[in-house]
Amino acid sequence: MKISFVRGAYLNNFEGQNFDLHVTGYSSLFPLDSNVPFPIVKLPSIADLQKIPLFDKPIKYIANRTLGDSQILFGLEKNIIYSDIVHVADLHYYYSYQAAQLKKKRLIKKLVSTWWETIPFNNESTDAKKRIKKYCMSQVDRFFCYTEKAKKCLIEEGVDAQRISVLPLGVNTSLFKPCLSTKQSKFNILFVGRLVEEKGILDLYTSFKQLIEDGNNAFLRIIGTGPLKGILQNHIQKDGFQDKITIEKKSYKEMPEVYQQASVLCVPSKKTKTWEEQYGMVFVEALASGLPIVSYDTGVIKSIVGNGGIIVAENDISGITNSLERIMKAELRGKIGTIGRERAELFFNSQKTKQTISKLYKGLFLE
Repeated sequence: MKISFVRGAYLNNFEGQNFDLHVTGYSSLFPLDSNVPFPIVKLPSIADLQKIPLFDKPIKYIANRTLGDSQILFGLEKNIIYSDIVHVADLHYYYSYQAAQLKKKRLIKKLVSTWWETIPFNNESTDAKKRIKKYCMSQVDRFFCYTEKAKKCLIEEGVDAQRISVLPLGVNTSLFKPCLSTKQSKFNILFVGRLVEEKGILDLYTSFKQLIEDGNNAFLRIIGTGPLKGILQNHIQKDGFQDKITIEKKSYKEMPEVYQQASVLCVPSKKTKTWEEQYGMVFVEALASGLPIVSYDTGVIKSIVGNGGIIVAENDISGITNSLERIMKAELRGKIGTIGRERAELFFNSQKTKQTISKLYKGLFLE
């Protein structure tokens, strides 16, 4: 089978590790992560220009109102033509529209789409965007949803449940695993994600400040970049937390060790009108690493974490603080961490996901 896996600027290894070497990936010139376990072809895209400072918003605005999206991959058609299966993601992206046009002309055999979205009728902010999304939806043979909530969203948008497969996205549990040493001299709170308001980083900072003011000895390690970095740095300087809080950038390859050095993961994501946590690979990575989780009950977080963490109501900062104080107790921390690791091995093992996806591909090919 010729399988083309099209992801544009969002090609990444946290998803890519769930696919085997029989896939060829297609990305923009500057994808999120080129370190995937299969060969990739990089194609120029308007989205590449968004990497240039000050260009992002103007290009996105113009593209959304003309093409419908900036994620066009120039030359994609000649690369994926006559594919047995073309696998895209999120139907409001222009590369999905490019593949859907080939499907309509019967120049590819089957079109598959990953569907992350959990908010029905989202990503329809312009007429052009709505048009390409609806066109693509009509051409997809099979949808892969990583959660039941994503499936419900698709059904609400009019997709027949028979066209939908639900499978969990996993991680390499041989890489993301608990630290062999259970002794930790420090209580290290870990945040991994974009430094934006909806990821709850400012709520976590407030909670951390409460912890310190209550006399707890804790440290906060922030892994990520984003527009709130400067604000956080100013808070750290003002509150004298230079020895308590670090803000770092790490590659995906370095992340297993980062989780092993932590005591708890806290990413209290918040819902907006157009976004909520659709999956949260950081939660899966933490579970596999035997790391207890503290977060808000938004999006699909509760269904992913299960009993591998403590989930509190959205905006309940005191609830976050109290939960972190509970996790400070080594016995409870170890118990929840063990539950999380077992949950990851059972539901979120990328090797199992690879086998499931391969079977689904073969079934589609034989139809």
